[in-house]
Amino acid sequence: MSESKKGDIKVDGKKEASILLAGLDQGHRERILSEIAQQNPELATTLRKGLYHFSQVLALEPLELQKVMRAHPPAFFALALRGLDPEMKKNLFAKFSERQARAVEEEILALGPQKLSDVKQAQEKIIEQARELHENGEIHLK
Repeated sequence: MSESKKGDIKVDGKKEASILLAGLDQGHRERILSEIAQQNPELATTLRKGLYHFSQVLALEPLELQKVMRAHPPAFFALALRGLDPEMKKNLFAKFSERQARAVEEEILALGPQKLSDVKQAQEKIIEQARELHENGEIHLK
């Protein structure tokens, strides 16, 4: 991690760069990331991942969320939702059809305890899918 220490304040340069990039329009952001990728592909990948978060997926409109869900079976989506705050889960399920909500809830109950690394990996895959849909103009991540 590229952290600097200024006085007693730690600054994560990669995180800050991702925040700055997120504020740009997609064309400028992609041009900058392409230039970074030519010099340091790993850094460009890290910055690209820092642009999107699972909370953005959870905040999608119902029809957009459906597009993301189509790419993953209910069990996979259930894994990504493990440990989610009950209120957030309730708000998310309100966006699902009754059948989808029931299927995902049943999968969550059937999963039992899971490794946090598996949950994070499932979330990352869903974020990646959402990023691709966003970049293709099919959904709008806020």
